[in-house]
Amino acid sequence: SKASTGNLQVDLQLTDVAELCRQTAGEYTDRLGARELELIAQLPDEAYIYADGRYLFRVLDNLLGNICKYAQSGTRVYINLEVKEAQVSITFRNTSKYPLNISSDELMERFVRGDASRNTEGSGLGLSIANSLMDLMGGTFRLYVDGDLFKVVLGFAETAEKETKEKIEEL
Repeated sequence: SKASTGNLQVDLQLTDVAELCRQTAGEYTDRLGARELELIAQLPDEAYIYADGRYLFRVLDNLLGNICKYAQSGTRVYINLEVKEAQVSITFRNTSKYPLNISSDELMERFVRGDASRNTEGSGLGLSIANSLMDLMGGTFRLYVDGDLFKVVLGFAETAEKETKEKIEEL
């Protein structure tokens, strides 16, 4: 509730989001492998944004945790990070093991799961919390459902790489 009402202290810091994605994905290597999920990550060497690293990690962790719980075994899951026109977008895609008989908007509501059979793990709060944390950091959280395809796109304003390195060197 703190995240959704804006009553959470956010400490925006210069963050290499490409490195954070690599680290978070690395923590899921065993879990993804156990589910026979092949991770395909397309990440640049570096991409800088202003974010609260703790909360951004929580968003990435939530999305990868959901992929491990709900993706169809034996499929590929994708993480793509793109920097285009001063925007950084991180896209997560996977094929659901359950039919997604629900709209994106409904899936974003608190305590909602994509299918009634999802009753063994979690509270149904993860996507709502992730959305609230992205809002607090000034980012965007977009969820798309197309058949069994589950896709989330996180968006941030890019911090110019050259300017960033110069500022770091000045400090």
